[in-house]
Amino acid sequence: MARPIVPDTTAFVHAIREAHQPFFDAVLRGQVWLSAVVACELYAGTRSAEEGRLLDRLLHGAAARDRLLVPSVEDWSAAGRLLARRVRLSGTLRPRDHLADVLIVVSAARVGGEILTANRAHFETWANLARRSGMNVTVGRGEPSAWGG
Repeated sequence: MARPIVPDTTAFVHAIREAHQPFFDAVLRGQVWLSAVVACELYAGTRSAEEGRLLDRLLHGAAARDRLLVPSVEDWSAAGRLLARRVRLSGTLRPRDHLADVLIVVSAARVGGEILTANRAHFETWANLARRSGMNVTVGRGEPSAWGG
């Protein structure tokens, strides 16, 4: 059985820039999940009112299909533990620079998801750490065309 698809910000940005309608349709049909963390990053980077309206439609569509991943208290706690563990293992690391990505990993793990990202190496580092902590998450290619959406 295929894992739930959880695109990160880079996948959404690619889809928005390419006007990739099949990707948007997949979100609106509930075939992929939208992370609230990703939504925040996308809204922060909007370049036009039109992009903002598109994000509104995607957010409301995902919510209507119960495909909106909002970090829970447990997710925030798990993210903090992963950040602390990585600091212990790697030394210098500014947790605030990684918090959004770690929250995406942890919340995707809650649904056993596969994160789609153009920043695969970075997310794989966090996903490996999450798996060693018992979480169920993988990382895949981030361009919508790579997964047929």
